[in-house]
Amino acid sequence: MEKLIVGKSLEHQLDTVIKELAPAGNISYAVLQFDDEEEPTLIAARGENTVHSSASLIKVLIMEYVFHLARTEQLDINDTVPLSRTPRVEGGGALQELVGKHSFTYLELCRLMMVLSDNIATNLLITVLGMENINARAEKLGVDEIELNRMMMDLNALAEGRDNHITAMSLARLYKHIFECRDRDAYGREMWNILGRQQFCDILPFYWEEGIRFHHKTGSLDCVEHDGGVIEVISALSF
Repeated sequence: MEKLIVGKSLEHQLDTVIKELAPAGNISYAVLQFDDEEEPTLIAARGENTVHSSASLIKVLIMEYVFHLARTEQLDINDTVPLSRTPRVEGGGALQELVGKHSFTYLELCRLMMVLSDNIATNLLITVLGMENINARAEKLGVDEIELNRMMMDLNALAEGRDNHITAMSLARLYKHIFECRDRDAYGREMWNILGRQQFCDILPFYWEEGIRFHHKTGSLDCVEHDGGVIEVISALSF
């Protein structure tokens, strides 16, 4: 992957901030420029291949797999899944507040999982899709550094050392794929729009002016803070 020389200045600025504010932090980032039908250009990076706990960033892969199955007619995006298919868990989202019998379409579950980071919606999708199938999709996309090994809020799995993993560069490659799908069909457009409706904007977008369109997903756990996505600019889009 080509790397721009001008990115050295950005790397220097970011490294200075990291040394000042989080000298003991395990911090990774990757900044790339995306263009249609072209290989992405690497602008700046630090620890881009370091494996981290994914927190809710794993949900981007799950969403992509749902829309892949819909595009290839292996799943009807409007079929429903009953809420009773998975136990209630805490954390982000709205479904934990519901009582009684409810069912949601795959599309609704994807929107809840991504826009509100709903953990129950995520676990429903993992249950019906299959963890091994989601991981196989990551391998097919060439982003097998993104690995799903547990359900959301499964503290027992964490205690046993089973966690979900990601790298900054693997997430960038996944976003490049979604970026290229954005105008391919209705499924690609829906994924792109879902990313643009993220309700948790208190990490990277917090520091930006209003009006900047950021298609992204955040993720948080104890001692883990993530944000990653694609910024729309006039002539290109960059991760």
